[in-house]
Amino acid sequence: MRLRIKLPLLILLVLLLKPNAKGQDSIRCGQWITANMHYGFIIPIYGPMDVLLKAHVPAIELNYVSKPSANLPWQLAYHSPETGVAFYYAWLGNPTQLGNMIGVYPFINFHMQKSYREDLYFRIGIGLAYMPVIFDRLNNHKNDVIGSHVDALLNVRFNSHIYLSSRTRLELGLGVTHASDGNYQAPNLGINVLTFNTGLSYCIKPGKYLPKPYKDSVSHADKIENNVYLAFGLSEREPPDQGKYGAVTLNYTRYYKLSTKSKLGGGIDVFYNQTNIVRMADNGIYLKNSLENIQSGLKVCYEVTVGKFALPYELGAYTYTMYKGSEIYDRIGVRYYANRHTIINLTLLLHYASADYIEWGMGYRF
Repeated sequence: MRLRIKLPLLILLVLLLKPNAKGQDSIRCGQWITANMHYGFIIPIYGPMDVLLKAHVPAIELNYVSKPSANLPWQLAYHSPETGVAFYYAWLGNPTQLGNMIGVYPFINFHMQKSYREDLYFRIGIGLAYMPVIFDRLNNHKNDVIGSHVDALLNVRFNSHIYLSSRTRLELGLGVTHASDGNYQAPNLGINVLTFNTGLSYCIKPGKYLPKPYKDSVSHADKIENNVYLAFGLSEREPPDQGKYGAVTLNYTRYYKLSTKSKLGGGIDVFYNQTNIVRMADNGIYLKNSLENIQSGLKVCYEVTVGKFALPYELGAYTYTMYKGSEIYDRIGVRYYANRHTIINLTLLLHYASADYIEWGMGYRF
């Protein structure tokens, strides 16, 4: 285990201290194809999981990457970040009980510096994973981490580029790939794979441009934003095969725009989660009517904006609830602002970092 901890730290140090030659890349753009090799291990998030961990995890990844000419305000604000789509295949080191992970996800590479330099990127990608081997009560009962074949996939990574020529570059990275189904089907502890990656990129369509000067500012009239949306979800409680329960969320948030890239705000949530009725009944608590199952909460919110997409994080505390399983909740995910007023929401509601359900919804912005 000591080797597992020291190796990622050493790799990250190499990324931070690598030579700056060819690193400025202030005028390169174009389209790239990348082939990456990964090697790492599954992070044991709880003690009994060790029985599933038989070997290290190798993986392969193919990327299509586009670096635009930075004509849009959000592209200029982020110094022309790279966007792309990745195909990911990992051997999880235990073919009988864990099998493999197959994933496809779009991603974005953010510059870590406030410039166009490529010394260090922060990469985030959200997509879908397919797990051929999952929990089975009779034949694979020890796999209590994945209960569904189709899962959400999240990849976060520190990535760096070293140019070998004008059209080829070496990539080095360190990151985590997570797969789970948001508690749609139990068990759902999820898989977290920490890997070092290295690979080669080839530019299939090169281009150059001169970066435009840009001042990140928001007009006074556009600083305040109000969001309202309604979302629905399904979840399954432990033990497995006990049926699925519906949930509804009504959300109001008032944001203050800090810049083109971020918003800070606060708001109110109202929840109705059928699972809580069953959980309380298991503990001998029976509600007089369904209205007693309503929960309300106050929250603080921060949202990173990337064009029409946004990456929200919200932290809330319940102000009214009959179910006493948790006093606080948080929310992560992605939102799409289709136009000036329409919001499409896909977020995950959590309690103490444990997924409760995925919120699918739509809303109105004004």
